[in-house]
Amino acid sequence: MSIDVKKRIIQNCSELFYKYGIKSISVDDISFNVGISKKTFYEYFETKNDVVKAIAIEFINKSRLLNKDIIEEKKDVFYKLMKIYKKMLSQFNTCNPSFIYDIKKFYPEVYELFIEFRDKELDYMITTLIKQGKEEGLFRENIDEKIIYKLHLNRINSIIEGSLLPEKTIADPVFFEFILINLIGITTIQGHEILEKKLKKYKNEKNF
Repeated sequence: MSIDVKKRIIQNCSELFYKYGIKSISVDDISFNVGISKKTFYEYFETKNDVVKAIAIEFINKSRLLNKDIIEEKKDVFYKLMKIYKKMLSQFNTCNPSFIYDIKKFYPEVYELFIEFRDKELDYMITTLIKQGKEEGLFRENIDEKIIYKLHLNRINSIIEGSLLPEKTIADPVFFEFILINLIGITTIQGHEILEKKLKKYKNEKNF
């Protein structure tokens, strides 16, 4: 079996599912778009569910590596938090909200993979950065980092799922401004002054 063919199936399915959702795409659609027969498709995946799972695993692994790279950058807490949040939004920029809906409703085992990643790795990473910010005097001492993480995550989920300003695309700058406002809300006076000084520089960085 060719690894290249399997990669092509996963890549093609990712594009189709992100654009149209999962439920509306059949194995016939997948085979036609990849340029293979249904028989060939079933040589690599027993069901469409297996493709969905493979896409989820690839997405999570990519997110994990991306976040690890951000954490290891020699940057301050503000930079790392904003970049993580911004990358989370950009990853779903071309994603139809029906993709998320279909995952939740029809593929609970796959959705559980995202939940596990969110509740373990992402939770730990974000709350650790917030704790670091508190220790450095950038964030207020009286905030609960777990609650702040959940509030920020709920806002990001509402953006990704299209329930917050549904007439706008995820790429709209207003959504990053929402994230920034949430971050400013937990800063100390010292932290706010530092953030204001660095904000323009952050936004102008090519890789931010």
